[in-house]
Amino acid sequence: MVKFTKEMKEALRVPGKGGSLIYLCTSSRDGNPNIAAMRFVATHMDDKILIADMFLLKTKANIKENPEVAVTICHPLDEGRWWVFKGKAVDMEYGFPRDFDWYGANATDILNEWGNWNKAEPPDEVPPDIVFPKAVQRGVVVVHVEEAYSIEPGNVGEKVLTG
Repeated sequence: MVKFTKEMKEALRVPGKGGSLIYLCTSSRDGNPNIAAMRFVATHMDDKILIADMFLLKTKANIKENPEVAVTICHPLDEGRWWVFKGKAVDMEYGFPRDFDWYGANATDILNEWGNWNKAEPPDEVPPDIVFPKAVQRGVVVVHVEEAYSIEPGNVGEKVLTG
């Protein structure tokens, strides 16, 4: 079981109001991979990564077919953030039963707090000429992290021991 360290939580919450920039890696049931750079990200509890569901067509299809995912920080050189997090994911969409639970994360609580990320924490560091006029969030991808590995040169693939 993984328990995020303080450094991991901080890394999954920068650089701007919208969160960190991460890669969400999925694959179809047939093994066809998809890697998507994601902007709105945060942690929940001590072992969940939350990612806004905006423009995730292929990613959502893959998660429905195969919930095994990996998440890594796009800029690991910044302050030694050399981790890849592996686990299972679900896309908590509006319309889920209010009592739906994913490894202790409740759909109502997640959607109430993170369901309109763009309005709550607009990415003001993005120039207005490239911001979508209306970002529509359809849910929140919740990753239950089960393992963490190093991607630091010389230590790639080593399991990271956490609290």
